[in-house]
Formats: sequence, structure tokens, C-alpha cells
Amino acid sequence: MCTVNMWFLRRRDALGVKEKVVLPMAKRWISGADLSAAMDDAKGANSRGMGVVVNFLGEEIMDPATADAQVEEYLRLQQALADGGVRGFASVKLTQLGMGADDEAMRRRFDRIMANAEKLSQLLWVDMEGSAFTEKTVAAYLDAHGRHPRLGVAIQAYARRSESDVNAILDQGGMVRLVKGAYREGPDFVFPTKPEINKNFEKLMASLFERGDGFAIATHDGALVERAKALAESSHAKFRFEFLKGIRDDLKGDLVKSGYVVSEYLPYGDRWWAYSKRRIREHPSNIWLILRSVL
Repeated sequence: MCTVNMWFLRRRDALGVKEKVVLPMAKRWISGADLSAAMDDAKGANSRGMGVVVNFLGEEIMDPATADAQVEEYLRLQQALADGGVRGFASVKLTQLGMGADDEAMRRRFDRIMANAEKLSQLLWVDMEGSAFTEKTVAAYLDAHGRHPRLGVAIQAYARRSESDVNAILDQGGMVRLVKGAYREGPDFVFPTKPEINKNFEKLMASLFERGDGFAIATHDGALVERAKALAESSHAKFRFEFLKGIRDDLKGDLVKSGYVVSEYLPYGDRWWAYSKRRIREHPSNIWLILRSVL
């Protein structure tokens, strides 16, 4: 058998193992490979008192036809949320739409998704990506927010530049989803230790509660959640807690019972493997949580 055929067979077998063994475990973090799975999870989250933020997985797409297909999937996703009466909205990565390959085409694709969100009276979040795209993502957000005010963007607390970005966004009346950050970055771009990251997270939270509205606090760190609750006592700002699917379900339930607005982040799509690897790399202990859930 030729080398090419042997490679193909090994590749097929490896993908089969991933789908049969790893995908059931990864479903702790992701809804599945298709939109129907995401809608099932979204309705389930709604039934437990939570909203949802749904992301179609993908990033750093250079092929124009593939980027166009991403847009069509987001339009389907937004319509499915509306048709299903789901309390929630979509979140998109700009490199899915061609950022870094053709930024002008990316803007046109982005405008289609934003316009559809407005037509359906839905919010739209922009996910933050690695440091190579931070500057462009913030700039694209600030440009688009002037035309589409129901638009928010994720800001990573581990990034040294995030205080400046949060201030620029709040100056324009924008919305922030504050996260810790999950990409591997060097110490010139990020704070290298957990205490430094948490300190910056608290600092940025204070700014959001003082100046922001409609923002999201997205962390599984119990101490930071308690700090947010304390800040909320002296603030009239509307905000929500956001959590990844399958993480801290106990805390989500407690917050819902206490009257807080809580949303669950539901990714789906056939690019689930890269997302799962990042979740494990971010917190290696997560793999043991998953294994315990299926053994």
C-alpha cells in the first residue's frame, strides 16, 4: 500500500478515535458538531434560568468561500435563536470572517451579521483572540459600535493593554465581556502570574461597575465572583455573569437562585478539537473533571 494511502488511513482512524472517544468527553465544554445540538443545550440552559451566548467554532480562516460560509452559519444561528424563542445571542470571532486575510471583506461580512442581529433585536458579542489580532479587533469593534450599539466585545484581563482598551470602549458607551484570557502569550503582552491577572481583573471590574452598563463578568473564580457581587451592591449597572458550558454548574445555579442574570457560553461546530485543546491547556485539571463525568 502506498505511503499516501497509509497516511490517509491513519488520519481517518485518528479522527474516528477523536469522534468516538474524545468528543463525548469534550461535550462537557461544547454542545456538539451542529446547530441542532447547540439549540438543544440553549433551551436546556433557559429552562434552568440562564441565558446563552452561542459561538460557532472557528478562527484564522483565510479562504474567502469558507469565510462566507461562516457568515451564513451565523445568520442561521441567529434565526434559530429567534424561531426557538431562546433567550440568548451569538458571539463571533473576527478571524472567522477573514480578518488578517482581507480586512475589508471581513468588515462587509461582519456588517451582515450585525445587521441581522439588529433586525432580530438581538445582542452580538465579539470574541477576543490571540495577541496578533487584539489591536485590530478592538479597532474593528470601536468602528462598528458607532453603527451598531447592541454590540459587545470580550476583553482579556491578563493582557497588559486591557485597561486602556476598556477605557476606550467605555468612553464610547460600548459593552465589555471581561474574561481572564486563554491563549498562550509572552510576558511582554500578558501579566505572567495568577495574582497579577486577578488584580487586573478586579481593577477592570471596578471600572465596569463605575462606568459601564450591560457588561458581562466571565470567570469561574469564586473569589472574583464574590468581588463582583460586592461591587454590584453599590452600583446601578446592569450586568450578567457568564460561564463556560460544563464548568461551575453549582455556582451558576446558586447565582440564578440569588437573582443574578447568568448566561452560559455554548460553542459548537466541527472545529471542536482545537477549542477543547485550549480549554485543557488553560486548566489541565479540567481533563480530570471530564474523565470523572464519563467514567
